[in-house]
Amino acid sequence: MGLGHASAGNETVGNRGLFVCLEGIDGAGKTTAVRHVVEALGSRGIPAVVFDKKITQFGSDYVRRHASELRALIWGHPADDPYLELGDMHWVYLQAAWYSAAAHCAVRPLLEAGQVVVTDTWTYKFLAKLAMRPHVDLGAAAAVFDGLPQPDLVVRLDLDPVAAADRKAAFGISEAGNHEGDVALTREAFVGYQRRLAEVLDAWTLQHGWAPLDVSGMSPRDVGEAVAELAIARLGGQRLGPASVRGADR
Repeated sequence: MGLGHASAGNETVGNRGLFVCLEGIDGAGKTTAVRHVVEALGSRGIPAVVFDKKITQFGSDYVRRHASELRALIWGHPADDPYLELGDMHWVYLQAAWYSAAAHCAVRPLLEAGQVVVTDTWTYKFLAKLAMRPHVDLGAAAAVFDGLPQPDLVVRLDLDPVAAADRKAAFGISEAGNHEGDVALTREAFVGYQRRLAEVLDAWTLQHGWAPLDVSGMSPRDVGEAVAELAIARLGGQRLGPASVRGADR
């Protein structure tokens, strides 16, 4: 079932690449940092690529069109859409469909080619938010993602929600409440919700051996350099043999 090792489904053999995932609350700087991670690794002669779930430029024309339509359904709707009317499991299955296609057509081929693949979140933040929802069977939801490649290294970017709010021009339902009833799209609601999300991510970091990184006061370039060093250390471990890397419940 999906609640287990971050490396489940990954075999560390030969010249296989490394799958690196940045996790954190909304506004922690994950999307910006991944590009600096790739730049830092490239400057050290290590082939690396960003896998951005918001950009579906992978696979054939058909795959790109299909993935783009899925992405638009999941992430392209207005921030105040009442998406919960469709039920939690609808979004679980929809996201699992997208991640399955992305893994098959992009992530696995890149890893098999020896690339370091860096992504800003995989399935973890989505499931962390589900864990905060009432009446959700988290085990059943996570099991839907079984079979996906899991990151070899998960880095938890830690930033105070107040600082994260300062980076946001507007707040969506999924960032400020994500629960039944009316959600106030305010700074206060965002900070309160993100504090709860941080508690879930903190617990998973401790439980499953994610690498915590306090990014307070760090520039995106500094974050990229720090994560690159963690990735290099993990690559060194791979050269010695398979690593058992625990990651969070999805």
